[in-house]
Order: sequence, then C-alpha cells, then structure tokens
Amino acid sequence: MTNDDMIIREKVRKRLIQCRTDNQLTQAEIGRTVGKSTHAVASWEQGLSLPDIVTLYRLATYYEKTLEYMMGGDDDADR
Repeated sequence: MTNDDMIIREKVRKRLIQCRTDNQLTQAEIGRTVGKSTHAVASWEQGLSLPDIVTLYRLATYYEKTLEYMMGGDDDADR
C-alpha cells in the first residue's frame, strides 16, 4: 500500500467515525442502512478496509454530505 493510499484510508476512516458519532448511531445501524454487516463497518472504522464507491455514495447521501467530504475534503461540504 502506498503512502497516498494510507492517507486516503485514514481520512475516510475518520470521516466515517465522525459522521456516525455526530448522528449518535451504532455501527449496526449504519450497516443496516447501507446493507453491510456490523463487521464491515467496524473494519472501515479501524482502517482495515474501505467501503466500495457505491457504499460510500450511500453513506454520503445518508449523512447529507458530498463524496469529497467523505474522502476527507472540505469540512463544510454539506449537500
């Protein structure tokens, strides 16, 4: 894994945690929302894997954020 890959993974990981906790949701609730297991959500939040692009889009839509924001972009990037 390249350094750029690790940076992106860390940014996504932080955004996923931030969005979920800001909305006071559990990993299980998020998993059900996007059709993934609690284990998958935990894996994303631990930085062990990344959600696929369709799932990341679903998460962005659910949280009313842009894909750019979910990938660590501008903090004010609400939809």
